Amino acid sequence: LLGLFYLNPNVSDSNNVAIQSRAMFKAAVLLSNQYNIKINGNLIGWRSGQTTGNLVDALSDTCRSVSQSNIVGIIGPTLSREAVIISPVGHSLGIPVIAYSATSPDLSDKTAYPNFYRTVPSDNTAAKALVKLFNRFNWTSCLIIY
Repeated sequence: LLGLFYLNPNVSDSNNVAIQSRAMFKAAVLLSNQYNIKINGNLIGWRSGQTTGNLVDALSDTCRSVSQSNIVGIIGPTLSREAVIISPVGHSLGIPVIAYSATSPDLSDKTAYPNFYRTVPSDNTAAKALVKLFNRFNWTSCLIIY
């Protein structure tokens, strides 16, 4: 598996989400090996890469990793704009791309991104949930802290 994790180059400290995402990825792979979970008869191996929001670099690094290892799936990337360009690469190679934070509604188009999956709702789904909350409780305004 290839894990792609965002590292903001303008921040001296890695944020908690980046650290937690990378840790959970490694933990999942280690647990799969501990429980002898295999893909095509082999234990699951992993490679980890960093993205910085630069689309050319993200695509280049992904292609390099895929060409150097037997990658059977991509976990990430963090940013929707990166997922939009990496998902077609995964599709052309026949491997899934599973994003843990890409929320762009465009990525829900299964014709354009048939191998893309996500573990968080799209922005459209989140917005619909907020509308339902507003209607249910007759709210006329609120403050969203993100």
